[in-house]
Order: sequence, then C-alpha cells, then structure tokens
Amino acid sequence: MQPGSSNRLLLRSLQLWRLIWRAPTLLIAALAAWFPLLVLRPFLARPAPGAWRAVRRAVLRCWGRTSLAVLGCRVTVRGKAPRSPFLLISNHISYVDIFLLSAFTPGRFVSKAEIRGWPVAGAMCRTVDIIFVDRHRRRDVTRVGEQISAALADGDPVILFPEGTSTPGNEVAPLKPSLLAPAAGRKLDVQWAVVRYETPPDETPAFLSVAWWGEMPLVPHAPDLLKLRRIDAEIDFGNEPVRSADRKELARLLRERMTGSFRPMVSSEELAAIGDTHGPIGIPERRG
Repeated sequence: MQPGSSNRLLLRSLQLWRLIWRAPTLLIAALAAWFPLLVLRPFLARPAPGAWRAVRRAVLRCWGRTSLAVLGCRVTVRGKAPRSPFLLISNHISYVDIFLLSAFTPGRFVSKAEIRGWPVAGAMCRTVDIIFVDRHRRRDVTRVGEQISAALADGDPVILFPEGTSTPGNEVAPLKPSLLAPAAGRKLDVQWAVVRYETPPDETPAFLSVAWWGEMPLVPHAPDLLKLRRIDAEIDFGNEPVRSADRKELARLLRERMTGSFRPMVSSEELAAIGDTHGPIGIPERRG
C-alpha cells in the first residue's frame, strides 16, 4: 500500500470514528438537558417562575458548552456578555450558533414558527420557552413584541437573528426591520454580537463545512461537520447597546456596529467561484 493511501485511510477512519461517537453523544446531551426541564416545568414554571428561569438558563448553558466540547469547538470570546435581562441580536451562520450563544448567553430564542411542529425538536423548543414568530404574517410581529417585552420584564434574556436567514459568513446581511419593530416600538436597548468560525487549514473551509446556508441539505452537511477535527469559534459582544424608535434606523445602526466588528469567513470572489463550480450551493437564498 502506498504511503499516501495509508494516510487517506487513516484520515477517513478518524473521521468515521468522530461521526460514530459524536452523533449519539450530542443526542444524549440534548435529551439529558431536556428531560429534567420537562419534568420540572410543571412544578416551577408557574409556582416559582424565578427558580424556573434560573434552572432553565443553567441547563441551557451546560448543554451549550457540552455540545461545543463534543464538536471539538474552541471558543474565543471578545467583549463582555450582557447582563440579564437583555435583548440580544446576532448574525446567523449555522445551527452551531445555538450551542455557542446558549453556552455564553443562555436565553429565550426567537425562532420561525415552523419549528414548533417538528417531531422531538418542536417539543424541546416549547419546553425551553422558545418564542415562535410567523414571518409570513405581519400581525404576528405585534404578538411577538408583546412576548419579548413580557420576557424582559420577567428578567428573561431574549436572543434574535434579525437577518432572517443563515449566511456563508461573507458579511452581516441586511437586518429585517420588521423583526426589530417590537424593540423600536418599545424603545428597548438592543445588545448585539457577531459570530464566526474557522477550521484547520487541512479541513474543508468553515464557510462550507460549518456554515449552513443556501440550498445545502442538512444531510450530508451535519455528518460532515461532525467529522471535522476541530472548529475555532469566535463570539464578539458589542460594548454598547443601540436604541432607536425607528425600526429602519435601528436596523441600520445595528448592522453598522456589527459589520465593524465582523471578520468575513469568505470573500465574495471565493463565493462566486464556488457558485460557478457547484451551482445553487453558492447562492445564498433566504431561509424562512
């Protein structure tokens, strides 16, 4: 056997081993976090809401950090995470963002309404008090705004991805003003953060292996991500919140701040080249 063949066989064996142990371990970690919350919710959510929020945040933080460790994810944090309660917005690159933000700023995510009906995942999201928004109904923004305000008044952090989609990490995409209307209408301080990822030089670039965007199917994307030797994640928290009574102005100011701190994971030229060779995968279509 040629030396090169031996190396490739070893590499594939290591990748397969990572997939074999990481996939069930992530599932077990998710179930281990969900089950106690499912059991405790009826006894704490209404009778002792403060205790319920503390338990939920502690469990989510532990789940996020455990999941990142399983993925071999090394995290660099810049700035200070906001203190509860807060409304935090972030750019959106991958489902790994959920682990990352939960690990350092556990809170109630605002998510698209379709997830509510997903098997298992929908039940988990409902248990941890995800705020669902139907982005196809304008009137739903008012309801979501009331839920966000109520959550903040109760001391709950709220996390929102106002780009309305995941991106390949080439830029902070324009923020959808409609998703910021509740914050603008109530003149809330909005905290912000930016996330990005890198992979080792001998692995598939992060904009293809970690970022989940365009028309990438979840399979094989998720299995391929689990095969990565390591992921280097960065989360940069803004130093000052932003406030504006005008939703479009709020979106502009937030994107301006976020863009100033964000380091692109891929250039526009690289994305264009990928589009030429891979077709639709290089076209970042909007999700949800």
